[in-house]
Formats: sequence, C-alpha cells, structure tokens
Amino acid sequence: QEARAKISNWLARELDRQVFVDLMADTTHTLYSGNGTSEATLGDDDTFTTAEIDKIKLALDRKGAMPLSVERDGGQETYHYGIVISEVDEYNLRGDDRWLDAVKVAQVRSEKNPIFSGRPVEWNGVLVYTLRGVRAAGCVQGTPLRPETTLYVDGASGTLNATDTTLFVGGAAQSNAGQQKQFTLFFATTGTLKIENEEIAYTGKTYRSFTGLTRGSNSTTAATHAEGKLITQRDVSTIIGFGAEILCFAWGQHPQRVEDSDDYGFVQGIGIETLYGVQAVKDSAGATPNFLVMKAYSKNPGTV
Repeated sequence: QEARAKISNWLARELDRQVFVDLMADTTHTLYSGNGTSEATLGDDDTFTTAEIDKIKLALDRKGAMPLSVERDGGQETYHYGIVISEVDEYNLRGDDRWLDAVKVAQVRSEKNPIFSGRPVEWNGVLVYTLRGVRAAGCVQGTPLRPETTLYVDGASGTLNATDTTLFVGGAAQSNAGQQKQFTLFFATTGTLKIENEEIAYTGKTYRSFTGLTRGSNSTTAATHAEGKLITQRDVSTIIGFGAEILCFAWGQHPQRVEDSDDYGFVQGIGIETLYGVQAVKDSAGATPNFLVMKAYSKNPGTV
C-alpha cells in the first residue's frame, strides 16, 4: 500500500514535469522580455512586467490561439488567455509600477486587494498563475520554468575555489550514491550556470554534479563561492503563454504490477509498468498555435 501511494505520486509529478518539458521544447515562437533578442542578451532591464503580458497576448492573438474564453461588449470581442510564471517573475511583476498603480485604482480597497491577498492576477484579459518552487532533501530545486540548486563542496574547505573544475550540488547529507536525489533535475543537459556574479558553462550533468566546466564564461570572472550558494540557469526564466487545448496527455488505464526480490528474499521491490506520454496539440499544418514561450531575466532577489 505504501509503494502504491508513492508510485502514484511519482507518476503524477512525472506527467506534470513532462508537460513543461514538452512545451518548453517548442521554440518556434519564442519571445524575449524587455529589449532582449536572445537569452544571451537578457539583462537587468529585461525582467517580467505588465509590458511582457501585453506582448504575450498580442502574440497569441496573431498566432490564432484558441482563447480560454471570449467576452462581448458593444460588439467588441475580448479574448482571454493565461500565462504561468516562476515565483521570481511574480516578485518582479508585483514590483512593476504600472501594475501597482492599476491595482490600486481598479481593485476593491480591502484586504481582498491582490496587492495584499496574493491571489492570481488578471491583466489585459490574461490570467497569471505562479508555479511555486520545490525542495529536495534540504536543497532548493526551483521549477522547470526557473531551475535552481545549491552548491555543495566535497571537501574541508567549504568553498568552491576559482580554479576548481568539478561542481557538486545538493548537500552533505545526500553525498552517498544510495540517495540519488535529482538535484540537477530541471537544468538543461548543456548550458550556462550562474553562481553570484560568475557564469560557468558546462557540457554535461549527473544527478548531483555539472561536468565539462568553463569557469568565468561570458566575460565574467572565476571566483570563490561558499557552500550553499544558489545556482541558477544564468538567471533566465521561462514564461508560458497559453490558450485552450494546448496539449493532451495519457497513460495506460490498467498499469501492470511488477515485483522483484533480492538478498535471499529479504528485500522486495514493487513497481508498475505502464505507457504514458504528453503531446502538444497541432493544427493541420503541424504548428502549435495555442501556446508560446517567453524568456525573461530573473535574477534572484536578496541572498536566499
């Protein structure tokens, strides 16, 4: 019974993760916040604001996305869409003067005002949802929209030196191979990391390390970093704008139970064998009209 509950939770998490993986893999229509034209050009002035919501809505209109709902007033149709953002993008949005001014003027003046309640925001007919980060055995992991992890130093110094070329993540309590938490789960297979002010290119990853490092990438300086420092995917986040019927997912209705035993029968494993998958909805031309992605600069606020 305990295995069944854990397997059910795993399958639900895996399907949710696969949804984001499938959507983010579609780069046919990728927008960039602010004045950015690529991930490499995103900087402090390219955070997520109400202007980015307007840009996403216009792009969905032009793609011919199927709206979540349509309102008609005086012959004018208003389309409604949704977007999902990371918690750091929510932090930046709630600091946007344009959003603050509009909410103060238009919303009810009470504790139910979105400024105080934290309820989902609607701006220009677009509902904004926040995907909260997760933790794994004491290590932050962020979300598929904004990967995070923390530095672990395998040694007595407690710091990652500027000349070190091996980067471990997670924590000392999970240092043995028998506890293989996926501390690099949401990070790309190859890419660029950011620790404090240093960017580090990498060519591979394991469940708790990054390999093939190039220290001090993109004109930054290789530096010393203390254990526990936050690591991000170059402080870049992904926002997903969507209409209706963006994808479908399915799994076998009757999964096959599988069992195995080891150590002379004293250790028993229970699992399931099933088929599952996620697929974005496409039109007759093979395009995916009902969603798009945006990249934004999403620097971690403060030192946490």
